[in-house]
Amino acid sequence: MLSLPINDQLTDLQAWQQSVFCMALAEQNITHFKMFSQSIDSDNGAVAHNILQLFWEKLTVKGAKINFTIQEENFDAIIPDSSNYDFYGVYPAVDYCVIVNCIFNSFTTKSKEEALNASQTSFATIASFIELQTDEEIDEATLKQEPLFIEHIELQETVLKMLNNERSPELIKSIRQYINSLESTNLGISTLEN
Repeated sequence: MLSLPINDQLTDLQAWQQSVFCMALAEQNITHFKMFSQSIDSDNGAVAHNILQLFWEKLTVKGAKINFTIQEENFDAIIPDSSNYDFYGVYPAVDYCVIVNCIFNSFTTKSKEEALNASQTSFATIASFIELQTDEEIDEATLKQEPLFIEHIELQETVLKMLNNERSPELIKSIRQYINSLESTNLGISTLEN
């Protein structure tokens, strides 16, 4: 696990904050899953998009109801098995699925670890991407100097600052708007085409 100054903050979040933090990381990186789905001629990207949309509705639309059991079954059915594919794109897609599972857990188990798990997974996506490019294993000190890492820690710190406000649908929507305004995933891939 990466030792980061935000780790303690992440485990101190209230349940709704855990959910929104995980949702923000999923929102940023759903493009990875959509690109993978397109590459295998699957419409699972639309399924993933709809499930993520339901999470946002749950926290921003009064009276919105979600059957988490059914949605989790729907989601489990589209998680790719990385051993079945021989190209890199499956790995960020699987990492995206790990983050979505953190969202489900944040709603259903009230675990204090979900935001931390999502955070660490998102950084692991960056680390594996850099390792792919350099063909070398990256250590924590080197990773922390990488521009993608620096940008992503800033994003996570910004989301945490925003979550430090009173809960409201407007606040939660503003976090989603902030993520979408960045127009790129944690790997620097444009989110505009997807």
